[in-house]
Amino acid sequence: NTQNFIRSVASAGVMAFRIPAKQQISGCNEESVMSVIKSNKILLGYEISTGNPVEISQSHLIVTGITQLSGKTTTLEALIKRSERIAIVFKTKIGEKGFSEGTEIAPFFRDRSDYEFVRSLIEAYAKEKLYLEKGTLMQLCKGSNDLVEIKRRVDAKLAEGQKGLREEIYTRLQHYLENLIPQIQHANPSKTLCTVQGINIMNLESFSEEAQSLIIQSVVDEVLKTLKNTIIVIPEAWKFIPQKYSNPCKRSIESFIRQGAANGNFIWIDSQDLAGVDKLPLKQVSTYILGYQAERNEVQHTLDQIPLPKSMKPKEDEIMTLRIGQFYLSSHDGVKKVYVQPAWMAPETAVDIAKGLPKNKLSK
Repeated sequence: NTQNFIRSVASAGVMAFRIPAKQQISGCNEESVMSVIKSNKILLGYEISTGNPVEISQSHLIVTGITQLSGKTTTLEALIKRSERIAIVFKTKIGEKGFSEGTEIAPFFRDRSDYEFVRSLIEAYAKEKLYLEKGTLMQLCKGSNDLVEIKRRVDAKLAEGQKGLREEIYTRLQHYLENLIPQIQHANPSKTLCTVQGINIMNLESFSEEAQSLIIQSVVDEVLKTLKNTIIVIPEAWKFIPQKYSNPCKRSIESFIRQGAANGNFIWIDSQDLAGVDKLPLKQVSTYILGYQAERNEVQHTLDQIPLPKSMKPKEDEIMTLRIGQFYLSSHDGVKKVYVQPAWMAPETAVDIAKGLPKNKLSK
């Protein structure tokens, strides 16, 4: 016996919550749910032990935790559905268990040939920073229209005859471009980004890591320039926002995080851990949803993101014993241990689980 209370929220879409009729549940009554709607926040779940509702502001965020043992995807899926925004997610690993619902859309790519883009693309492929090649690459990119034209210029320079270091530089650039251009051409991406309301899934499983980076970068740029009220979920942050080398996604994601919120556009980062992720874009992220970790260095990285005095922080074993769906929320509103309500679960059941009731006592 439930009734639906649906209210519109300006510039934030519609949020829908199921409230038990003629029955008040501790931490989950009509008044508390309506306050979430009016405050333009999203229900994350319920505080462990008390069962009180926990909300987060609509903002850039990161969800961490060991894959399949923390509940990251379930958390992101629930938040997207309760936000009622357009969301774009990427499937990047063959056979990965991703979002259970959504509309598959065509990969989108817009070719570029500016120096910063080409440099980051080559560095992502080479897994190292370019040093000697920088000046030569700048000259090759100047006035070019696409990567194919840059490749033709490299071929022409080698055909003219180069010696010593210059020959080595042009040979390396030729090698990189010979490998990258066919990957992009093979992807055969769309030149138009088409989205629908709800979860949009871009399947990149069959593409190389370099092609995936190009597509994600193009999507991020396009959403920032042309769309509003849109969420982009960045998977495997260590790969697409790496600490040690460049990637086509990095500068675009940094720009998006700095500018996107003005139009209701947000980056949500899905990362197994924080190691290897570039810290510059993370400085602009205000909401951390931190899940189960098993390795002690990652446990320490998790604790470092919890802004409490050492005596009040969770202990290492509390991070290492988090169950699926349990997270520490660290935001400007404070720190709370939360059970995240999956999109398919009734609120009363999620409250009971947060309170620690045994299975035979859970609300049906």
